[in-house]
Amino acid sequence: MRIRLLHCLLWLFSLAFWIAGTAASGSGLAEALAQVVHRSEMAGRKTLYIHLQTSVESARPHLEELLTQVLQELPSTTLPRRIFSQQPMEYKPYVHAVLLLVNDLQALQQLYGKLRATQDLSHTLIYMSGPSQAYEEEVQGALRLLWRLSVLNVGLVLRTPGSHLIMVTYYPFSPVHGCQVITASIVNRYQDETRRWASTEYFPPKLVNFYGCVLTCATWEDMPYLVLRRELHAGDQPGGGNGFVGIEGALLQFLADNLNFTAGLYWMNKEEVLATFNESGWVFDEIFGQHADFSLGGFHFKPSVGSEIPYSQSTYYFMSHIMLVTNLQSAYSAYEKLAFPFHPLVWQATGLVLALGCLLLLGIDRRWQVVLPQHPYYQFLVLSMGGNMPDWAIPRRVSGRLLLLTWLFSTLVLRGAYQSGMYQLLRQDTQRNPPQTIADVLAQRFTIQLMEVNAARILDSLPELRPEQMVYLSGSELQSFLALAQSSGSSARLATLTPYEYFGYFRKVHPMSRRLHLVRERIYTQQLAFYVRRHSHLVGVLNGQIRHAHAHGFLEHWTRQYVSAVDEADESVARISSTSYSTLDGIDGDSLLSDTEEEQSIAGRRNVLSMLELAALFWLILWANLFAVVVFALELVLHSRTKWKDLRKV
Repeated sequence: MRIRLLHCLLWLFSLAFWIAGTAASGSGLAEALAQVVHRSEMAGRKTLYIHLQTSVESARPHLEELLTQVLQELPSTTLPRRIFSQQPMEYKPYVHAVLLLVNDLQALQQLYGKLRATQDLSHTLIYMSGPSQAYEEEVQGALRLLWRLSVLNVGLVLRTPGSHLIMVTYYPFSPVHGCQVITASIVNRYQDETRRWASTEYFPPKLVNFYGCVLTCATWEDMPYLVLRRELHAGDQPGGGNGFVGIEGALLQFLADNLNFTAGLYWMNKEEVLATFNESGWVFDEIFGQHADFSLGGFHFKPSVGSEIPYSQSTYYFMSHIMLVTNLQSAYSAYEKLAFPFHPLVWQATGLVLALGCLLLLGIDRRWQVVLPQHPYYQFLVLSMGGNMPDWAIPRRVSGRLLLLTWLFSTLVLRGAYQSGMYQLLRQDTQRNPPQTIADVLAQRFTIQLMEVNAARILDSLPELRPEQMVYLSGSELQSFLALAQSSGSSARLATLTPYEYFGYFRKVHPMSRRLHLVRERIYTQQLAFYVRRHSHLVGVLNGQIRHAHAHGFLEHWTRQYVSAVDEADESVARISSTSYSTLDGIDGDSLLSDTEEEQSIAGRRNVLSMLELAALFWLILWANLFAVVVFALELVLHSRTKWKDLRKV
């Protein structure tokens, strides 16, 4: 009996010691978890989501007690403003903190089956009571699950067999483990002696350096956006990508250099490119699931992307203005240019005065040949008509001199105004008045060329546009500019609806852009953005780099380099060599320029008047000389006839 009693007492003492140790270890675990919530980035979040999930009911009481202790350990002054417990949490794009208590991988999967992805906007602390080693398959599975859901700022707390607490996480890009190899890494240990974690960095950064890993971009070649110059790309090193040109090409190179990744390329075929215009975005589900990490290709930002869209998007990096480019009607003739400086009414009044003056002189010469020719006012009228005034006929009275000075001053003003208007016309306005607004284009019944995939959006933006005025392009907007320029000078009225950067790039590489007219009024503006898989970890990374590029003016620099500014005159556009990437685009070189256009281009660069611009003056001089020869011949004939008559009378 005494032996049995002794055994019972020993069992009771051991049970008491086990319960006390369990309580002490539970209290230490609660304090460790509370320290992370209190002293990490989680403390700065206004919202804390708390979830408890178990795969077996027997594990729930322990986790519920642990949760109670954690909340008791948190200082009341640093508690988040809002604490949600066991409330389903859909994805929302704001920063928040998450505390998860689970017993195994199955419970974690059940929990995230409800929560969905939280991306890198959350700081997540997870305690898993089942596993006791960092490199167990269950822990590796949990980390792979978190990576698929883009839960990056995460710390997974485990209790080892010696009741020591460790915190593990994963590094998707690491010089040790490689690229997108998800394996556990111990990043912190809880010290029982000091009752503190060994490191105060609970959530180390993971996407600052990609260590030369390959990130694949789905795109297609299309200047002025992106072209790969393969002769430059052949010698690229990881983190380089110096073979990219164009606005988006420069941005891709900027990202690769800053983040130290190698830009892999998935070239989208024509069917995939056309499918990207589908509002459902179904093609991106396949691209991000099998081919690429992100996409770049002039994709416009959609402010109201629904939950059914299979992609997320970055903030916009470029503002694209949709505008109209028209051809020019037939140019003013050389003679119209000479008459252009004055309004037709001025020319009519001048001609009427000259005609009346000539008739008056003719009448005086025939009727009052003896009296009036001696009068000074008659001589003044002859002078104003181009005749000569003898010295004795010069006005000697004040009134006559005032009239002469007034006439000289008025002719000086008219001559100066005419010369000024003529120079401006010859240097600038050599075409008939093109449409200045979108309303003018529609009112003048221009035929508007556009991509078929954009027709619905254009009709929404321009409800006054009639369907019969629309023509669908077989190629891109950039390819249509040459044909549009060649139609200038004819009776055809054509316009291309295009993003301005296409026209700006065409102006940079081709002098024939002088035969096109840009309607300065915008139809609408669209912002261009990166596309990534839904709730991808890359959204935050891309947004940070885009903000960096905007803040330092890099995007403006690239835009000026590849696209001319809207307000630049043609003569001041610094033309660049065309990027050769497709013979179908037909903008390489200036082989389509005629000799006349080439001469105009050279004269424009020298900023001098060419023979073509002054042709009307030479033609008028020639016609005047020929007319003088004809008049001289008539006078000879008339004089000979008069002399013959006189001889016959004799």
